[in-house]
Amino acid sequence: MPSDVSVVVADACRIASVRDALRLPGRMMHFSSGSLASAIESIKTYQPRMVAIDALFAQTASGAAFVDRIDALPAGGTTIRLIVQLEGRWVTTPRNNGALAAAAQPAVVAPPPPPLVAPPQQMVAPVSLPAAVSAQIAVVNTRRAPRFLVRNPLEAVVESGRASLIDLSCLGAQILSQPTLRPNQKIKIGLPDTDDVLNLVGQVAWSTFEMAPSASQPHYRAGVEFTDAAKQALDEYRKRHCADQPIKQRS
Repeated sequence: MPSDVSVVVADACRIASVRDALRLPGRMMHFSSGSLASAIESIKTYQPRMVAIDALFAQTASGAAFVDRIDALPAGGTTIRLIVQLEGRWVTTPRNNGALAAAAQPAVVAPPPPPLVAPPQQMVAPVSLPAAVSAQIAVVNTRRAPRFLVRNPLEAVVESGRASLIDLSCLGAQILSQPTLRPNQKIKIGLPDTDDVLNLVGQVAWSTFEMAPSASQPHYRAGVEFTDAAKQALDEYRKRHCADQPIKQRS
């Protein structure tokens, strides 16, 4: 059951403007793109009704990986929407770009002050989104490739240590690593295969430090992004080692 909380994540250059102008249902918690680990922990703790993400930030590698991280959390009724600027106002829109054509989805807007004699205005009002907004989110169905859970435990080699492979797509992977991993860090990773090892070079898109009660040692949960050149090899690897159906994407 989602709580009466809305989480807002925006680029550091726009977070102040978004905080001042955007109004969402319930108590609002704001995070800049430099505080993603704190945002994830708050989402896990509060299970917010809505997570609103700056559309321009969501187009970046770290933004797309952040949304994938939210999608990987246990489903709790949280809705993910994108924050865009419409005629000088910050509004939210469904993250599936196909919904724009229908223009039937409501956008959450900051309401103008009502006249003294008028009743309070509704916070949610239908807004037809023009092409200018579509351009802001043209590439943001924020999961860029479907992800698949690993069928059986796989231990990857990461730099000088070991990591457990959690899920995989043709563009990246989620791992649990004991060696420290930092965002934007370049790493070498070896994925165990049937008769060999698939050696890849990737970049850490996001990482969070975790200390599970059942674990003997702390670890880092991280999203790794691979180059386009690795797509075919990763897709073939995924067919051999991962589930047939992709991880379900949140609404």
